[in-house]
Amino acid sequence: MTELTQEQRQTIEDALNSIPEVAKKGMYGTMEGIEEQLARGDKIIFYMKPHKVPGGLYIDKMKVGEK
Repeated sequence: MTELTQEQRQTIEDALNSIPEVAKKGMYGTMEGIEEQLARGDKIIFYMKPHKVPGGLYIDKMKVGEK
């Protein structure tokens, strides 16, 4: 299983905590989905975060093991 650094995990958790409740589902909107990506061995993890546009969301990515 691929591992995130503590900083990466915190960044993703902060992003997911910032999105609206209705968006907290699926592979990119929950920590369970992030863990599933890691369990598959993905080297790039995708997750939702708020967009600058009010009410907007986008999918960001992070390379596992890097800042």
